[in-house]
Amino acid sequence: MDERTLRIAVLLSAHVIFLSAAALRIVRGPRGHELVASAPWAIQYYPPLVWLPFLVAYIIQPFAIDLDRVVRYVGLGICIASALFAAWAMWSLGRSYGIRLDIFSGHALKTDGPYAVVRHPMYLGIVVFNLAASLALASPLLLAATALIVAPFTALRISYEERVLREAFGERYTTYQRTTPALVPLLS
Repeated sequence: MDERTLRIAVLLSAHVIFLSAAALRIVRGPRGHELVASAPWAIQYYPPLVWLPFLVAYIIQPFAIDLDRVVRYVGLGICIASALFAAWAMWSLGRSYGIRLDIFSGHALKTDGPYAVVRHPMYLGIVVFNLAASLALASPLLLAATALIVAPFTALRISYEERVLREAFGERYTTYQRTTPALVPLLS
């Protein structure tokens, strides 16, 4: 696989997540609010904003390093797997999926499927995707951006989302928090 094909494969794997988000917006149709979350704009619109470091590293390609092809292919494989995991989480939510932190009528607390592994599988998929893409693209810039921007931004989004979910689902969510790790499997 040449460099161009590898880069396109990484971009296409990211599109599994992008296209899932777009399709779910269409499929779910209009919904009424049950709870409008109070959070800063950047936290509310985390899903599109968290992709900016990837896009910068993908388009500009600064500071690329020479990585063994096998390492880069492993990175691509992890990109694909993490994108599919994040998309599975999105589709598992169905009509409950949304970009903002709001709770809508008919919103259900999901604790099965990918939500039985971690409470925030979409965010796990996004963070792992960025880490793997830094390998596949041989990009130390993306690795640094993931560590310094994506991971902390994700942790902040999770803290806001957890508040909303506790408010909406009460003791059911608190129990779920005690039994299921937030982001890293096997770490309760």
